[in-house]
Amino acid sequence: MSVDQAQQVIDRYFEVMGAGGDFSQFYVDEVTWTMLDAGAEIRGAADVRDYVIALHAQMSDVHTRRIVVSDNAAYLEGDCVNAQNEDAPRISYCVAYDVTGDRITAMRCVGTFGAIINQIQSADGP
Repeated sequence: MSVDQAQQVIDRYFEVMGAGGDFSQFYVDEVTWTMLDAGAEIRGAADVRDYVIALHAQMSDVHTRRIVVSDNAAYLEGDCVNAQNEDAPRISYCVAYDVTGDRITAMRCVGTFGAIINQIQSADGP
């Protein structure tokens, strides 16, 4: 896969996400989302989409610092504030996307999302 092809997938993914569309169409059925700091792994297109939506609901003042695309991968750097505790320090993060063909096959997020993860898990129940 060329860099241009990966760039097109990532651009369309964020365009649909930003418009409130169903961005799970860009995932393979068995996609994974891994929160490395929390050791959480979510599997499946619908479950990953729902988790990303819940995560974004806990984030405010989001700044995307940079998106770098290579063949078969993309990397997003950003930071945000915990929407439930805006006095807490900003959370810096990096998301790595594995891209094959016209789909995202895996995502790994590195950052200090511990408090946000706890809020998502509390909302979902034990």
